[in-house]
Amino acid sequence: MNKLSIKSLIIASGVFGLSSGIAQAELLTIYGKVHVSGDYVAYPDSSDVAIGSNSSRIGFKGDKKLSHGFKGIWKFENEIDVSGESKPLSARNRYLGLKHEFGTVLVGYHDTPFKSFGGKAGVFHDTIGERRGILGAGNGNNKFNIRARNSVMYISPKLAGLEIRAMGSTGNDTSKSEDSNGVKSFSAVYKMKSFYVGAAYEDQSKLADTDGRGIRVGAGVKLGKTKINAMFENLSSDSKDEFSRNAYGGSVTHSLGNVTVKAQLFLAADNDTQSDTGGMLYALGADYKLAKSFTVYALYAGVNNQDNAKIVLAGSGHGEKYSPPNPGDNLWGVSGGMIYKF
Repeated sequence: MNKLSIKSLIIASGVFGLSSGIAQAELLTIYGKVHVSGDYVAYPDSSDVAIGSNSSRIGFKGDKKLSHGFKGIWKFENEIDVSGESKPLSARNRYLGLKHEFGTVLVGYHDTPFKSFGGKAGVFHDTIGERRGILGAGNGNNKFNIRARNSVMYISPKLAGLEIRAMGSTGNDTSKSEDSNGVKSFSAVYKMKSFYVGAAYEDQSKLADTDGRGIRVGAGVKLGKTKINAMFENLSSDSKDEFSRNAYGGSVTHSLGNVTVKAQLFLAADNDTQSDTGGMLYALGADYKLAKSFTVYALYAGVNNQDNAKIVLAGSGHGEKYSPPNPGDNLWGVSGGMIYKF
């Protein structure tokens, strides 16, 4: 990470109506990730070639020591589409918060605890093998992996390895001004050096697109150079059939020096009202580190859909979304990419 230490800053009088002064010493961190890939995806009767931007981003964050043991913290992060297909800066996590020995409170726009916990299960983040093709998705429609607008989140200190997160959102629908469409989300994760186990719950019953709730239970273990993750998910909805189903699966990685071999498999069961709506998402690939901050990779991924299912490749975060033309169609693809973190 590139860090810009601002030792002193003279604020000129008259700028934006502020009086002159000198800011106290603070630390500003500029960070980001540039992640590009080339994809080839095969459909039953056609194929597609595209460039993915894979949630490339730039961010700014900092902290400030305050009185009574408090610390002020903030983050402002934006997604950047390197391919140039969409808007240049779209919002990612943004907040202002207070940190203390009793925990951290963040106010703003942030991944829900339910979404963050789900990320522990996958190993092909933001690629065509992204876990969100199934986890949090109803028949390819990704709705249970969100950032909550107008939110307040509490993060507990780690107590003997246990961390609890609780978030409440006053409203996550930008088309409405009334506070009647909020989201509630919780997670609890117990983590040791080589093992974790946890659970998460989210209530989206006030959102018209989902009208439901989600539960996730997962665990992971590190055995030498091998890491294994597993997760079970239940979605239930009062009116949206696609969000009433179970899903499960996991991932494994094994490091061989600068090479990491990865595999992932997730299965979706039928929804509660229609048969043959399940399917499978799988991926296999390898990363190679050219430097600590620079990685190249290649992967193969696919989806097998039952007759009434439309599970997608690259469910979210990739920049391109590959949907089956018809229910029951299978897809597969190969992708090669580069990741630079700074």
